Amino acid sequence: MKKPIILLTFFLNCLLGTAQENSDIVQIRENFQAWQPIIESKLKTSTQFFHYAWGENYQEDEWYTSEQASEDKFLFQKTYIIEKANLGTFVYYDNFAMSGDWKISVDYYFDTNDRLYFIFWRMNTFQANEPLTIEKRLYFNSEGELIRNLKSTFKMNTKDESTAGFADRDVEYELHLNKMDFYSKWKEE
Repeated sequence: MKKPIILLTFFLNCLLGTAQENSDIVQIRENFQAWQPIIESKLKTSTQFFHYAWGENYQEDEWYTSEQASEDKFLFQKTYIIEKANLGTFVYYDNFAMSGDWKISVDYYFDTNDRLYFIFWRMNTFQANEPLTIEKRLYFNSEGELIRNLKSTFKMNTKDESTAGFADRDVEYELHLNKMDFYSKWKEE
């Protein structure tokens, strides 16, 4: 009799864990949808920062509030920030390879407590068997635990799936907004 009770307890725990994860995913998707019209209308006029590197091995870097005209500096990150009291903070990054082989765009969604809950990551890359677009979606619960991690690979700038090999890159993130690279520059404004 103990075996069925243990199995039933295990099954119920799995079911409850899945139900909580699913409710987190549903809430994340609702917040994502609420952000879309705001991003569409406010992104180009939002707060922007520009991250440049320079030096023989690009060992020097600095965040700026405007684009720089210097030919000695390489723009490798551009950031847009939108804040909404009822939704939190949206951060958009463009990351540029110095080689020109790839470009990564990342949407970071932070809740009203400045905790990360969703990332939509896209990379266009020529470091592949054919030019590709890779998309990754990372979902986090309120404790900062990764609860879902999805990855899709397409022929570049299409929705035609591909199984071609490529040089993958990690999704870089911080669980708290104040740990993001641009944060100190933003808050000194």
